[in-house]
Amino acid sequence: MLNFKVNEGLCIRCGKCITDCPTMCISMLEGDFPVILDENNCMRCQHCLAVCPTGAISIMGVDPADSIELQYELPTAHSMEALIKGRRSIRKYKKNALDKKIITKLLETASHAPTGVNAQGVLFTVTTTTEATEELRKEIYENVSRLLKTADYDKEDLRFQYMNMAHSAYTNHGVDVILRGAPHILIASAPKAIPLPKEDCVIALSTFELFAQTMGIGTLWDGMLQWCMEDFFPELTVKLGVPEDHKIGYCMIFGHPAVQYARTVQRKPGSLNLVDSF
Repeated sequence: MLNFKVNEGLCIRCGKCITDCPTMCISMLEGDFPVILDENNCMRCQHCLAVCPTGAISIMGVDPADSIELQYELPTAHSMEALIKGRRSIRKYKKNALDKKIITKLLETASHAPTGVNAQGVLFTVTTTTEATEELRKEIYENVSRLLKTADYDKEDLRFQYMNMAHSAYTNHGVDVILRGAPHILIASAPKAIPLPKEDCVIALSTFELFAQTMGIGTLWDGMLQWCMEDFFPELTVKLGVPEDHKIGYCMIFGHPAVQYARTVQRKPGSLNLVDSF
């Protein structure tokens, strides 16, 4: 049940909820208040709640009073530019774990990232303690060691070349190339049955990464961990609790960075294809 409610004392009948509804399922009869006639057409996007200027609409039991007012909360264009350009891939981390309340805040905020047809199917699987991450780290390298001893080891495969390098660094020098010594790992997955599982996960992780940076937390898009979880050792994802019917979008590591950057880098202009007419 949508539980779509209109506070008649606050509703000014401006019709914004009707015109902004993606599926056009909200109607307003003459002299009446907004109503949803066919609940099956609703996407559960809450645009109606968000666009209402007086906070008159409630849906799915959500109280508009609990939403963040946007009038004074948005960052400036300059601060967003600095955030995006100042983002760095962190490969050196402090050993201490983040407080679980901070991790929860990061994940709950990242869950607001857009998804295809508002599927909202992204699952975040995260290690919340250094002990859990360390156990995973040991098991990964034990598996890598066994992998490189098998007859299926293809020396021409770039993935195996990286795994061989990582195994050598860890075995001979105690250097962790796969998890970079980070205290936490993060796997974003989504049901294979939804329209865009991988894309939804990548968007969610991008949102997580930018928000993490505002809290002084570093991240790294971890392709080697992705190979481990998706290609080489999928049994580890099952052990971590990732449902078998899920597609892994990507893997990330995060924690307090052991290095601080003082300025943005300077890259050449991006590749642009500006179409003025068609």
